[in-house]
Amino acid sequence: MRYTINLVTRTHLDQRLVNKFAYGAITLLVLITGWNVSRVSSNMGEQNRLGAEIALIQNKLGARPSGISEADFSRQKTHIKFYNGIINRKSLNWLSLLELIENATPEGISLSSLSPGKKQEDWKLEGHAKSFKFVQQYLEKLESSKNFSNVMLLSHQSLALGEKTHSVNFVISCKVTN
Repeated sequence: MRYTINLVTRTHLDQRLVNKFAYGAITLLVLITGWNVSRVSSNMGEQNRLGAEIALIQNKLGARPSGISEADFSRQKTHIKFYNGIINRKSLNWLSLLELIENATPEGISLSSLSPGKKQEDWKLEGHAKSFKFVQQYLEKLESSKNFSNVMLLSHQSLALGEKTHSVNFVISCKVTN
């Protein structure tokens, strides 16, 4: 019987083959990096070109066309601004707003008018209450709600409708957030 003993204590790798794979991987990564750099620079150039085009078109849209007087042009811009304001106000979700106000309005309070302020979140609530105590409770409920802020009682007026019947008219301003 013949015994063979392997006296090699480490594994043997073909260093030339490993070096070829490493050089190939490095070459591939350098090529991919170069390609990505060229794409980024191309995209930045395209973005600059499009930005310049957008600025040119916006200048054309903002400039007064030939043949139209300055007064007519400014009047038309005013009309456009007015109608854009109407469109913005119509974009309000009335159902959710009315539901918020309904949920915050306690028994004994009846609202007669709900009108928006200059800003979309500003509102003025006008209504009637059986007594001022109900108005106080309403103010406290509005202030404690997370959907109402800057709640202020603008005015209130006691009314005597007869010998036994009294009511209070009130006006409240607040900001409503959905």
